[in-house]
Amino acid sequence: MKIGIVGTGMIIQNAGSAMKEEPGFTIASILSRPHSLEKAKSLSGQFGIPNIYTDYREFLADPEIEAVYVGIINSQHYSYAREALLAGKHVIVEKPFTLTLKEGEELADLARSRNRIILEAIHLRYHPWLAAVKEGLKEIGRVKLIRCDYSKVSSRYREYVKGNVLPVFDPAQGGGALYDIGVYCVHFADAILGEEGAEPEVSYTANRGYNGVDTSGTLVLRYPEALAVCTCGKDSDGACRGVVQGEEGYLEIENFPRTTRVVLYPHGGDGPKVLWKAEKAEENPLKDEFHAFAAVLSTEDRRRAEEALEKSLRVMRVLDAALVEKGK
Repeated sequence: MKIGIVGTGMIIQNAGSAMKEEPGFTIASILSRPHSLEKAKSLSGQFGIPNIYTDYREFLADPEIEAVYVGIINSQHYSYAREALLAGKHVIVEKPFTLTLKEGEELADLARSRNRIILEAIHLRYHPWLAAVKEGLKEIGRVKLIRCDYSKVSSRYREYVKGNVLPVFDPAQGGGALYDIGVYCVHFADAILGEEGAEPEVSYTANRGYNGVDTSGTLVLRYPEALAVCTCGKDSDGACRGVVQGEEGYLEIENFPRTTRVVLYPHGGDGPKVLWKAEKAEENPLKDEFHAFAAVLSTEDRRRAEEALEKSLRVMRVLDAALVEKGK
């Protein structure tokens, strides 16, 4: 599957490496803005990308490109993904899928009508540690509470404090703690509690910066028989971990979302049991998802693609409800 990359930001380092190492992908082209051309040239040399474009229409007209990876700022996910689908390409779009549920549903409908596949790049969904968590659920009984915490001071936060608002702290461009890193927590909660299709009640309370952006916050999801409490922050550091509490024990996910261990603590048991442990400390976190994407796209596996799409839309329903809570 020949794929074209849209973007030259930090995410492209891991994404480009994952694509280069995946036998199912060949990187055919990269698109950059004119003022980022030097970055594109550097990435082209690093990953052996033969073609560089600065015009999106010319990029999409390239018959070599079968799929497009959209790795740009959140506010442009919808428009770039839409244009790629209209051009007949499959699409992989970085998290968050879109800024609103309406945009997400429109992309889903367009992909289906054009017989194309669209997938959200959210690496935890494809990582083996999540499979270990789901296996561990069998040993902790009925789940009652999930806690998921992901906070780290953004490298751009100091600039924001000085008054320099970069996209990650600009609400108009889809910035903020919830959309940037809290989305991982929402996907995690959905993977545990959302499979039955129940719609949670949503409440989001945030610390806000001078331009109204949520620099950190707490999201509470009330499912019919359980709660999920998610904290996220780009203005402060915190313990990054997940905990799934059941009536017969609990699971701890260490160093979420680039998890290093999944540990089972059975109620009244003989002590903790390690269910999964990372083999390498510096492993590319995007490797597993791009391996899965290559398998889905090369075979045009509609069933797996539709399952993934429905998960993305469920998460968008939560984020949409949180946006209403935020008054946007």
